[in-house]
Amino acid sequence: MLKTAIEIVNSSVFKHDLISKKIYWLLLLETIFIFSASPIFAQSNISNIAIDQNIITQPLTIEGTSGGAITAREITNTENTSTGYCDGFASRQPNHILKLDSFFEFLRLEVESSADTTILIQGPGGVWCNDDSHNANPAIEGEWKPGAYRVWIGSYQANSNNNYRIKITGKK
Repeated sequence: MLKTAIEIVNSSVFKHDLISKKIYWLLLLETIFIFSASPIFAQSNISNIAIDQNIITQPLTIEGTSGGAITAREITNTENTSTGYCDGFASRQPNHILKLDSFFEFLRLEVESSADTTILIQGPGGVWCNDDSHNANPAIEGEWKPGAYRVWIGSYQANSNNNYRIKITGKK
């Protein structure tokens, strides 16, 4: 790409027009910066969700795209948890960070997707994984301590990205 840009700038089109040459270089550098910085932007695309006892009276829904190149086992450093196997592929960064302000006697996260997805959660007290809790949808439910929980939604094939919705409820 850079070689082509140099050839264009040195061509007869820009020979006598110094201002056009400078504008072209600035646009080229800006384009290179945007494309080289895009992984940085993707990593900061984590949604942070604060949940307190008062707002979870109604189901809360969050959306995203599953998948990545890292195995769930690499992320969690385990094969199996009390809630299920750590299967699938996800990105290195979590899809969401849940911040709980207090202890929850019951909280449920259920993934809904047209594809077969997995869920991985790391937070206070441990790691939880699940594949097919209800039908083909993964879910994690139970008691939750206050603190930050990193949530990944995985896909069964590496780099397979699928849209999903997480339904968060505070009632059994």
